[in-house]
Amino acid sequence: MPNALTMRPPESFRDKEAELAMRIKEPFTVAVVGDLIQMVPFSNRDDPDIQALVGVLRSADITLANNENTIVDRLTFRGPVSHMEAPSEIADDWASMGIAMVSKANNHTFDNGELGAIQTFEQLRRVGIDYVGTDYNVSEARLARFRSIPKGAVGFVGAYAEVADFSQLFRIPTGDPIVVNKEQLQQLHAMQDSLLERRKDVPNPIDDIKSGPEDSVILFGRLFQLPNATDTVVEEAASIRRRLEHHLHSKGKVTFKNNTLGLKVYQGVTQTQMMELRKIVGKEDIGTTLDAFGVHFKVTPASGELTYDMNEIDEREILREVRSGKQFSDFEAFTIHWHQNRYTFQKYSFDHYPADYQIKFAHEVIGNGADLFFAHGVHTLKGVEIYKGKPIFYGINNYVFQNQRFRSWRDDAEREPASLTGPVIGDGESNESRWAWLQRPENFEAILASSRYVGGKLLEVLLYPADLGLNRPSSEMGTPRRPTPEVAKRILESVAEYSQPFGTEIDIENGVGVIRITTAATLLNGKSP
Repeated sequence: MPNALTMRPPESFRDKEAELAMRIKEPFTVAVVGDLIQMVPFSNRDDPDIQALVGVLRSADITLANNENTIVDRLTFRGPVSHMEAPSEIADDWASMGIAMVSKANNHTFDNGELGAIQTFEQLRRVGIDYVGTDYNVSEARLARFRSIPKGAVGFVGAYAEVADFSQLFRIPTGDPIVVNKEQLQQLHAMQDSLLERRKDVPNPIDDIKSGPEDSVILFGRLFQLPNATDTVVEEAASIRRRLEHHLHSKGKVTFKNNTLGLKVYQGVTQTQMMELRKIVGKEDIGTTLDAFGVHFKVTPASGELTYDMNEIDEREILREVRSGKQFSDFEAFTIHWHQNRYTFQKYSFDHYPADYQIKFAHEVIGNGADLFFAHGVHTLKGVEIYKGKPIFYGINNYVFQNQRFRSWRDDAEREPASLTGPVIGDGESNESRWAWLQRPENFEAILASSRYVGGKLLEVLLYPADLGLNRPSSEMGTPRRPTPEVAKRILESVAEYSQPFGTEIDIENGVGVIRITTAATLLNGKSP
């Protein structure tokens, strides 16, 4: 008589590749937006330009986003205080907009410590919004979560691309000062000159940092100095380090984890510069890479080019969960929060084109079953690629960016308290000045992307431009609105330019970008659903 073991179907019983196909056959629409950094509700406003975008979110079968700030009940929350705490009614506003699922994996997840993260989850659950990307351990944080809607089960995975070494930030010296001799310092100054010379090659380059004493130089995120360097430079570096340490360690005990894709970043140097660096550290053997001063270097065609290696375990585990999540859902979306530039001489997170690892990773995610990929964290717009018939949005920018309402912006204090009762830490820089780098036109232009499917195939992508109002009064800044025709055209033409390397053609029709998928349209015999 057969038993349970002999009756078990063979491994070939299920076609796992077939299970990676999208299984929602009826017309289906997915809307995605980027970072929600919101302090004041607006979904109930009568403004027709606000409602034009809110209506797109509400009309989609599923709407996805990134939750960047903390949401707390101010009556009961007694956790660490930062500057991005939003009141509980923000969760209600997101639900009112039609947002169904959000990722919480980003660099601001634990701004208010673990208590802030947990209360955010409580507020999201209260209004029926599911969250992904963060949980009480890494295994749980990596998991796909599912949303049942009338047309099928939607899976969602969220992640955060994190660089442990912040040497890419160029101007921020971390670690102890590195003592060099006069000849070595001259060589380091020459390296700095070569990087600054390349600023003309990119939009939004880093600021000129040549001012200062000649007995030191800040380079690769490190302070190099002569044995008797000017004390003011050492103190300035120490002040910045104290501020960073306060930011990183003032959140209390945090045991929760993000679904993190760890990155190893390499600073690009020429072959000659590599030889000079090897002499400084006493490693004169030949090689194209070097680890020194806590920085990773690699020989590149020109100086200042950044390259990244993904942590192999993180990469494998994330892709495995993408594949597993798709097997248990009819449609799956993946989102990631990343900031990485291709160049160290470009202002942090202002690159309009993805780094090589970002393209590779997005392709891998699609190859493992995801039906849609969208990224945020970059403080500007990037291009769109249709890969294997599926959309990849490499950067859709901040969708709500009400950062002018942050406490740390409004008080304009020249100091940062280490705690409510602890010592004061500051460097004499006003908060308005400190935040000014995020007050550029690129920070206030976003895309709401709506992807339409028929018969389990992508039919078209509609790109709705959003104007966040850099030049509007402070009470209106950061709130997305339908742009004027002129601004809409400029935003969409920019996205079309950034999408050219991927062969993506974007038509502009009535202030909306349209990407048509020929194969899907053919299936419909030219008829729109």
